[in-house]
Amino acid sequence: MAFAAAAAVATAGVACGGSGKVGTGQTITLSGGPSASPSARVAAFGDTYAYRSGLKVTVTKPERFTPSGTSLGHTAGNQPVKFTVGVTNGSKEPLDTAGLLVTVESGAKADRAAQIFDTASGVGTPFTGTLEPKASGKATLAFDVPQTGLGRVDIAVRPGFGQEFETVHWAGPVG
Repeated sequence: MAFAAAAAVATAGVACGGSGKVGTGQTITLSGGPSASPSARVAAFGDTYAYRSGLKVTVTKPERFTPSGTSLGHTAGNQPVKFTVGVTNGSKEPLDTAGLLVTVESGAKADRAAQIFDTASGVGTPFTGTLEPKASGKATLAFDVPQTGLGRVDIAVRPGFGQEFETVHWAGPVG
């Protein structure tokens, strides 16, 4: 799978769905659809969200890291965090990963975090290209979180456009 840095990939949609918040390592299957309540679309870090099509998405717990001197997007005073988004295409159709959208909000006010691009540290390069059926891919992304927001980080992922791809949230504190 090819990867390329593209800041536009760090935006997200607002539809939601899911069956609930469960413990780490569980699989959540889509049952609520776009009209599901907000609490029904939140997963714990490490959980896998399975769409009806067979597509599965997993987000690891964000952890603190120190960006290199050549990174872009870090503001002094904020805490850079990194996490991995894994995608398995269990559907019968190729997935255009350029449509995979990720955003991060943090803290009580849900402040939007800026994405960090840091090739020297191996983080920040989002998905691009096509993920064929039965194939898997992952990207380690990084975002700049204010110190006051580390107790509540919300990572929103939408794997593509269209009604079959609801935005799912993984939420909790930074590790």
